[in-house]
Amino acid sequence: MSTRNAGRWLAIAASVVVVATLIGAMLVMGSPASQRESRLDRKREQDLTRIAMLITTRAQAGKPLPASLAALASEPGVRLATRDPQTDAPYGYETTGHDTYRLCAVFTTDTAQESGRGWIDQEWLHGQGRHCFDRKGTPRKG
Repeated sequence: MSTRNAGRWLAIAASVVVVATLIGAMLVMGSPASQRESRLDRKREQDLTRIAMLITTRAQAGKPLPASLAALASEPGVRLATRDPQTDAPYGYETTGHDTYRLCAVFTTDTAQESGRGWIDQEWLHGQGRHCFDRKGTPRKG
């Protein structure tokens, strides 16, 4: 076998390894588009978590549930994302009782079947499409 043939076979073998590695990575991690969708859904989950934390903080201070997310976001010192990061549609919010409310968003991925997510994310598991989460404002004890 000549040096030229050996070099050609080495280049072919290296190319096969690179392509196989890329295919394997995409199978494990998902395509760039699915990674983007997952990132957007994590951002939606983070936004809803922040909204719920602010509502809980208000309840612990003895304040009633906000009338709307716009009213909550307009309070002094509050920086709050109230709109979907991709579509710019407002997140859903409605009061369902004296100290209960519902937050809604439209998700592009299904996390309800995922395992291995951190415990903090468990309360925001969702299917694909519009999903609502019923929450309770936690008033101060005492």
